[in-house]
Amino acid sequence: MEEKILSAFLYNKKLKFSEIEKSVKTRSNKLAYHIKKLENQGILIKEKEFYSLSEFAQKIIPYLSSKQSALPVILIAIKEKEKVFLIKRKKRPFLDKLSLPGGRLLVGEEISDSVKRIMKEKFSINAKLSKINSVSLEHTIKNKKKIHSFLLIFVTATTKDKINYLTLNKKEMITSDYELIKNNLNKEIKINTFLTDL
Repeated sequence: MEEKILSAFLYNKKLKFSEIEKSVKTRSNKLAYHIKKLENQGILIKEKEFYSLSEFAQKIIPYLSSKQSALPVILIAIKEKEKVFLIKRKKRPFLDKLSLPGGRLLVGEEISDSVKRIMKEKFSINAKLSKINSVSLEHTIKNKKKIHSFLLIFVTATTKDKINYLTLNKKEMITSDYELIKNNLNKEIKINTFLTDL
C-alpha cells in the first residue's frame, strides 16, 4: 500500500487526501492508516491540506516501480604479474565460485570512493582506483530464463597491502569475471559524473 501511495507522487509534487484516495483506489480509513505511517517515518509531510514527499523520500523516487532493474556493480581487479586477487563467493548467485572482489555502487558515491569502501569494508585492504576498464551488461540464466541483470563496472586498483594473489582458473571462476580479466584488463574508458540540480 505504501508503494502505491508513493507512486501517486511520481507525477505530482503535492496532493490532497482525496486525490491520493482517488489514485490508489482504497478505503479512506485504510489509506489514513498508511499515510500516518509514512508521516511517522518521515517520508510524507503534511502542510495544511496537502501532502508532499520529504527531502529524504525524494531519493526513492527513481526506484518506485514494479519492474526490476539491472544492479550496478563494481568489480575490482588488483593484479601482480600474471596473478589476480580473487575471492571465493560466500553467497548466491555464484556461491563458492572464485570471483573478483566487488559490490554495489551506492547512491551518491563516486567510483573511486566505491573501490576504497568495498575493499576496506569487505577485505580490510587499502586500495586506490587506477582506471575504469569497461562497462558490461551481464544476464544470469537458469533453465533458459534470465534471472538477474548486472551492470558490471570493471576497474583496476592498486594496493600496498600484502594480499594473496591467485592464478586464473576458468573452471573455478565466474565466467564473466574471467572474461573481463582476459579481455578488458588493458582497456580504459571514461565515465562522466554529472551533478544535476533538481
